Amino acid sequence: MNETLRLLIVEDEPPIAKYLAKACRRLLGQRIASLETCHSLEQAERFLTHHTVDLCFLDLNLNGEDGFELLTHMTGYPFHTVVVSAHTERAFEAFAHGVLDFLGKPFDDERLALTFQRYDGRPRPSSECIQFISLRKRGKTQLVAVAEAVYFKAAGIYVEVVLDNGHRELLCKTMDRLEQLLPPRFLRVHRSILVNLDHVFAHKHIGGGTYQLVLKDGQCLPLSRPKYKELKHMIRGL
Repeated sequence: MNETLRLLIVEDEPPIAKYLAKACRRLLGQRIASLETCHSLEQAERFLTHHTVDLCFLDLNLNGEDGFELLTHMTGYPFHTVVVSAHTERAFEAFAHGVLDFLGKPFDDERLALTFQRYDGRPRPSSECIQFISLRKRGKTQLVAVAEAVYFKAAGIYVEVVLDNGHRELLCKTMDRLEQLLPPRFLRVHRSILVNLDHVFAHKHIGGGTYQLVLKDGQCLPLSRPKYKELKHMIRGL
């Protein structure tokens, strides 16, 4: 992966922000299109409202404010987040929010390089994928196990998740971000669909190079032709 990156560091301690910025420059070099630093949640929110960012390094303790508030306030913005914190006991909470990575302080270049590998979409062990997704309902955050998701479907700037209980909820993440974070059993079978392979029953050829997936509950989903052969090898019984 050689695409350029627009980076934002949200850190209230200037020495740490400076160290992280230097480390990013050492590892990425000319891949960095821009690198900015904000020292408060308010400053970060203003910046993200007017600028596009690919990767945000977020401290959790910003002058006494919880860094996760930034993710709550900036839902729908398609940047990836890497939490940078000495509070490693909050790693589970961070991944439940759908962050790309949790970088424990102190860290070195080797560990930071792994973060950029994850951003570039390199394969990740299932144990490092998100196990929960967070949904905002009536002003509160509800955690739902990823295993309960049947499929995800693009819905404008949001993603609709269809759960195994039949409920449909809106999720403030992009399809590309979800594809990178979800466990391997979720396959992007169409540009607008990510499906849980545990719920796939069969596939069928509609005609003219058009295919559909048939779920165990009878629902039919679009299946792109390029994914046909890949899916055939992944799903037992096809």
